[in-house]
Amino acid sequence: MRKFAFFCALALTLLFASYAGAQQCDNQQEASPQSRVKSGLTLQNTTNSQINVLWAGFDGVLTHYTTLQPKQSADFATYVGHIWYLEAFTPNGAVCPGPIRPVQTTSCKLKNSLQDGDFAYEQQGCQVE
Repeated sequence: MRKFAFFCALALTLLFASYAGAQQCDNQQEASPQSRVKSGLTLQNTTNSQINVLWAGFDGVLTHYTTLQPKQSADFATYVGHIWYLEAFTPNGAVCPGPIRPVQTTSCKLKNSLQDGDFAYEQQGCQVE
């Protein structure tokens, strides 16, 4: 029983260590502006991996907003100029696309995919840096 508990603890430690080591998005980023012009964000995850959706608050601290499951799409209400990041784990390593900003009142649309193991996207109505 002790060996089983030891191996479970070791497996959990390695799992969390590998996740923490792979995380790319720094917690502190440029702050979202205090915009009141409504917009939207539409994300489409065409990959076989989860993608974390992060919003940069008015203080620049990233807040986990949701996780897109593989092949999942989602629509979010947001504001023009608000800053978003995606945290994706690809076969070639972790990536943090962003900042992503809606630039108009119509929804910013971002379709995520993997091309040769690298994260790729198609966008419409977004500014992606």
